[in-house]
Amino acid sequence: MQISTNEFLLGSLNDMLAQQANVNQLNREIATGQTMLDAASNPAGASEAMADANAIGEFAYDQGNAAAASASLQNGISALQQVTTVLDQLNQTAVQAASATASSDRQPLAATAQEALQQLLELANTQDSAGNYVFAGSQAKTAAFSALPDGQIVFNGDAGANVVDIAPSLAVPSSISGAGIFTGIPAGDNGIDVTAANTNTGTAYAVPQGVTDSSEFSAAQLAGTQYRISFAAGSGGSLTYTVTSGAGAPGSAKFSAASGIVASGSFTAGGGIAFDGIDIAFNGTPAAGDNFDVDPDATTSMFQIVQSLVSALQAAPTSAAASAQVQQQIENVIAALGNAQTSSLSAQASLGATLSEVTAVQGQDASASSNAQIDLGNLQSANLPQVMANYSESLTALEAAQLAFAKVQGLTLFNYIQA
Repeated sequence: MQISTNEFLLGSLNDMLAQQANVNQLNREIATGQTMLDAASNPAGASEAMADANAIGEFAYDQGNAAAASASLQNGISALQQVTTVLDQLNQTAVQAASATASSDRQPLAATAQEALQQLLELANTQDSAGNYVFAGSQAKTAAFSALPDGQIVFNGDAGANVVDIAPSLAVPSSISGAGIFTGIPAGDNGIDVTAANTNTGTAYAVPQGVTDSSEFSAAQLAGTQYRISFAAGSGGSLTYTVTSGAGAPGSAKFSAASGIVASGSFTAGGGIAFDGIDIAFNGTPAAGDNFDVDPDATTSMFQIVQSLVSALQAAPTSAAASAQVQQQIENVIAALGNAQTSSLSAQASLGATLSEVTAVQGQDASASSNAQIDLGNLQSANLPQVMANYSESLTALEAAQLAFAKVQGLTLFNYIQA
């Protein structure tokens, strides 16, 4: 097979052009410090690099969400810790009021309770750095709680929560509903709320002793049953009691339509009355005609508890019976404050568990992002010593090829004839 001079020269030129391209590529790698200058130079590596870059972006997005969620959860925990402190102070105030012997000793405490009420409202409306209301549920742009003109404090949020993704298939709340923290709190002792009638003339106030039969108690709660304990005069100056149950609030038409006597008997001063799994003790002496209404599934809010305390502290009873009613109100507040503390502490524990989960995921995201960045760097970054050695070798080979080509190109038959 014969190769013409043109074919030989063209082949040599193509080889030199390829060598020149390689030298240029190595030169660019030295200048940029990158080996993967475009997808064409390494398609498989480019695909892997793109996957790493996308992963790094996703990790950065998740880490941003996790940081926001963490800050919101920390704000919520901090606020609830302060709520717990305020409730402790209110409990001390209520206990002090319960042991006071005169209304003049209680009234100065009202200002302290009123100030605590304002503190609770401010804490319930805690905002994060973005201005979102932490306890408003999914309505984070709206103040969670507000006071109406009549003094009633209402919840403006909802039971939902805004959630953010912090990892694939893992979302956590960035806001919290205050509905189950500041409201929906069991009233009285274990939800057993006792109210003394305003018309009572005796000196007794009720103190729930707890649940004696959980199945009967639960059945009453599920049925929405409420009770009225009525005292009447018995023979020989004794006192009797009757416990009537019904649906709805005692005294209402609904209650009367479904009422029935569940317990009755003689009452002994200082004694208690048990019915449907509930045990109620009485301090003081009730009078004939006195009534006490019992709701085994009553709920309240932190704000209503404090408002009830303020009302009791501001009261100026003018009779022993009126003093007993104030005492009943304070006893109810003390029991409800214990439930409010439980609500606050339970919420703190729940938020703390979520925060721990977020913190753990943040660590995992940071580690995975770091690994992806290392992989990407390994794919893209040039090994400069090796690249420079390759560049030197390739440049030397190119220069030698160019010199050889020049010499070969000058060789013709006429040169030999002339020689």
